[in-house]
Amino acid sequence: MNRIERKKFLSKIAGLYYLEGLTQQEIADRLNISRTRVSRYLDEARKDKIVEIKINLPGEDYSRLEYEIEKKFKIKECIIVPASGNKEEISKMMAGPLNNLFERILAGGSYLGIGWGSSLKGISDYINVSGKSDIKVVPIIGGLGKIGTGVHTNSVAKNIADRLGGISYMIHSPAILDSKEIRQIVENDSNTREIIKLSEKIDTALVGLGDIGPDSTLIKTGCFSLEEFKYLDSLGVVGDINLIFINENGKHVPNKIDERIVRISPDRLKKVKNVIGVAFGRRKLKVILGALRGGLINILFTDQETAENIINSG
Repeated sequence: MNRIERKKFLSKIAGLYYLEGLTQQEIADRLNISRTRVSRYLDEARKDKIVEIKINLPGEDYSRLEYEIEKKFKIKECIIVPASGNKEEISKMMAGPLNNLFERILAGGSYLGIGWGSSLKGISDYINVSGKSDIKVVPIIGGLGKIGTGVHTNSVAKNIADRLGGISYMIHSPAILDSKEIRQIVENDSNTREIIKLSEKIDTALVGLGDIGPDSTLIKTGCFSLEEFKYLDSLGVVGDINLIFINENGKHVPNKIDERIVRISPDRLKKVKNVIGVAFGRRKLKVILGALRGGLINILFTDQETAENIINSG
């Protein structure tokens, strides 16, 4: 990790130890590192004057807000970047902390599950992680979006695999099919069966969170109609995580569209060790809150404005 990201990481560990009162083992368990490394990082933080009587945090200081969200929703980590009106700029700022996270939690030979969407596409363009080997990137949902736009499931998976120096798998099925019967046939296809089997090995997943408003990527890519969104809204749906439609408490809302969708199940997603959710913006607030309340993600990447709205609304 680069110098600035390393200082931010040392500051996070120091905050958990000195401000939150976590033990070194609890920090190690939360951040997926060894207790010995936690001790070494605390020593480094003291030598670098990050820890004196107080914690000196480099750059933008969102640590208190991050701690507040982590504690309130009992998640492993919250990573906050400055708010910006430019979506691409936010994605670029998120890439550094995501590189740091991948360096910590992805071991050689790991299986990484990938969703789809514009946020993931944007952040994947700036991933740059070295020192990893044989990372296997697996789509956890059928194809959504057009290949040429970069938001398609297979496109995002390949982009991330290339930047990790790993390999990506492709799923040859759309995410949304015309009927339950067609979905059952497709799931018996050898390619889809292979992807479903590989998804059982995933211990980290990177997913976007979608709203059900008119500006949703699902609408813009033609995957859903406004009528379908109105139907979901009538059921109390506030958005989706990997096309798992949830209410404001993060509970999966059964609906007639579910039986046509090719994706990993809500129960399987909850079993993944690290589920990284990437979302920001006012229109995503309800689905972010639902995902946090329902325990569907345990690591959140967002921006300052959204984070403040989460605390004020949560």
